[in-house]
Amino acid sequence: MVRRMGALLLALLLMTQAGFASADIIWEEATPAQKVLREYIEKVNGCLTELGEMEINTRFEMYPSFAVLGITVTPGAETPEGVEITVMMFYDALDRLELRVSEIDRFPAIAAAFIQALYGEEMTADRALSIPLEKAERAKKQPTDSFSDEVEELNGVVPRVYFAYEPNPYHDGVSWMQMTMIFPLAGQWDGKGIIIGEEKIALQDESSDASEDYEGYFSADDYSHIEVFTTATPEPDSAAAEYDFR
Repeated sequence: MVRRMGALLLALLLMTQAGFASADIIWEEATPAQKVLREYIEKVNGCLTELGEMEINTRFEMYPSFAVLGITVTPGAETPEGVEITVMMFYDALDRLELRVSEIDRFPAIAAAFIQALYGEEMTADRALSIPLEKAERAKKQPTDSFSDEVEELNGVVPRVYFAYEPNPYHDGVSWMQMTMIFPLAGQWDGKGIIIGEEKIALQDESSDASEDYEGYFSADDYSHIEVFTTATPEPDSAAAEYDFR
């Protein structure tokens, strides 16, 4: 009888843990942007699984203008556990996303999932992973040196991604890596390019002859003439880079 009771209790415990493990985020869909957020995070979770990471499984706050999510050991935890995602929203579109991860080794896969989810099947996991992996390696090589891209917050016609590293900012022995993603204006992005880093590099439209009008950077056109991002970074060790993911 004792063995049977023990087996029953163990079965109930496993069922309970399975229930927690499969718990879903309770979403709000009062605005179009909140619906877009749910669809995007579901894509991100698919990419996280492909990359061998845990899914986003916890909602801390959710309002029409912003949401705070996380990855926690127990879904629905009350406090963050080293992976924090803050998303700002317009009424009908996503504005910006900030990802903060306290484990440098986990950062590349988590950040890559957000990048890969923007492009869908056109981008492989390996290609998405190569972008934040470079930043994480830089932090590991120089763990006491912080770095941060200057974030341009205005939305443009392509996604923009910025990275930062903070060594021990709260004096608790924990360092943080951060990725900030500025989403493109709704309906303006053709799904082909992305800008990485703080430097704005002048490019030429490859579909036509070079024009003196584009020899410098002009914020008014916001790269609207660019279709392919292939120019190399200014320096080998520069934080700026541009990628073409067609």
